[in-house]
Amino acid sequence: MSVSDLDFALNLTTLEGWTSTMHDFEELLHFNPEGSFIGEVGGEPIGMVCTVNYGEFGFIGNLIVRGMYRGQNFGKTLMEEAMKHLLDSGTKSLLLDGVPEAVSLYEQLGFGRIAKSLRMESIIAGQSSEFVRQMVQEDIDKISVIDTGCFGGHREKFLQMRFLSFPEYCKILEIDEEIQGFIMGSRGTSSTRIGPWVMNNHSPISENLLLALAESGSGSPLKIGVLETNNEALNILRKHGFRETSYSWRMLYGENTEATLSDHLYAICCPARG
Repeated sequence: MSVSDLDFALNLTTLEGWTSTMHDFEELLHFNPEGSFIGEVGGEPIGMVCTVNYGEFGFIGNLIVRGMYRGQNFGKTLMEEAMKHLLDSGTKSLLLDGVPEAVSLYEQLGFGRIAKSLRMESIIAGQSSEFVRQMVQEDIDKISVIDTGCFGGHREKFLQMRFLSFPEYCKILEIDEEIQGFIMGSRGTSSTRIGPWVMNNHSPISENLLLALAESGSGSPLKIGVLETNNEALNILRKHGFRETSYSWRMLYGENTEATLSDHLYAICCPARG
């Protein structure tokens, strides 16, 4: 995939009803320029798949084949290319969030289900807090250390790009000059998307980050992804009226390193990158 393919890629996700933006694909190409693939038939693009290499593990997302070409193994071929790309680079395991309709394909390729990755939505009134402040550039190195410890891989580039693109949605929870956690968000066409949200400690005021981000969202719908195994996060979200709108399956191929599964991850970054 190259920059010239991005309009095609975005159109595919739009047709699926996903909330991807052009910025999402620009970030993917920036993070791993060689990791996303376009399937073609007779020189015409018919599908895509994206990968992110985090070192010991990789994440696969955005597997879509145009409707008229489905059922002809093009999706399987794209997946095999994505898997080979990551495994040849030395990754020990592969992860993805698979929509229910595609789970059987992933299982044929050797993936197993771990947990549901829930998609939730709410509209809540925001609220400031004396313990929550705006993120600044000097925080990036510090939160990257926290993030790597919780997520299991290095994604500093994503954190940096998210901060530069949407600084108003990036917040720090700090008590006695110690960072307890952080939250980031991005603006979609009609909603504010939350993620990542990482807590270094399970603070009793973790929800203050959510409320501060909601305040910046000015009443727009908030959308978030979270694993069903994270009771701490789900308790906060349900308290504030978040309801499940859909789900995918977090799936694993290869060695289970527990990457992306920590209960300190209160929100996924996005379905295509964990």
